[in-house]
Amino acid sequence: MRILLACLLLFTPLGSLTIPAAAAEKCPVPKKLSFQAEHEIRRDTVGFTEGLEAHDGAIYESTGDFFGETRINRIDPKTGHVTAVMNAGKSYFGEGLSFFGDQLYQMTYREHRVFVFDKNMRKVRTLFNPREGWGLTHDESQLIASDGSNRIYFLSPQDFATKRVLAVFDQGRAVQNLNELEYVQGALWANIFEDWSVVRISPVTGCVEARADLQPLRALMTAADRRTIDSDDNFVPNGIAYSQASGLFALTGKYWPMLYTGRFVEAN
Repeated sequence: MRILLACLLLFTPLGSLTIPAAAAEKCPVPKKLSFQAEHEIRRDTVGFTEGLEAHDGAIYESTGDFFGETRINRIDPKTGHVTAVMNAGKSYFGEGLSFFGDQLYQMTYREHRVFVFDKNMRKVRTLFNPREGWGLTHDESQLIASDGSNRIYFLSPQDFATKRVLAVFDQGRAVQNLNELEYVQGALWANIFEDWSVVRISPVTGCVEARADLQPLRALMTAADRRTIDSDDNFVPNGIAYSQASGLFALTGKYWPMLYTGRFVEAN
């Protein structure tokens, strides 16, 4: 009954669910994955990471102003040097970001705005987002966003209009707190807010196909790193980027001093 009610509530003029309630219960048991880290990037300036994306040989990061400022950072994966290519201070709370074509989109948390920048980081337009902004990515033709619920929104890059809404389930359970997103080779990857796990989601069915436990990353950290991360409940894993050139994912967290690059593999 709870699943059916959720589906009915989501049937709005803005979009339609991809899967009916009955289909959600038929999602298979997710595969177990592990993340095999191959390299650590020790960054020279930390950030309250809200969005992460690999682009043009670098890693771009959107930060919120909960600690520090709202910025768009460029991280050199070879040296870890961080360059702020845009600094909005505390004028808004930055969230997910994604390159689409030759433009960069950055969402705001509760200000209902999406800023679009050109390749020179000049703001060219501002779009309206009727929901909270959390994670942002894209496929070949559209932007894809999360709002902290179990729903994924497929959006027009021209005006951020909702084209489709997808509910995400792990077997029969709605997966709440979907956060940072990355679209890779036909699948959606998502951080779960305040959870040390990453899930791989089918953008067709909404089923969680696989889940990776990130707790083993703690063993790779120095004692000082762990003390930093454990010092505040906000310093949770968040940030997934994928480089087509290397075939590697980059993972990090809010105010983490490092990023890890590597691959997801099936766990034994």
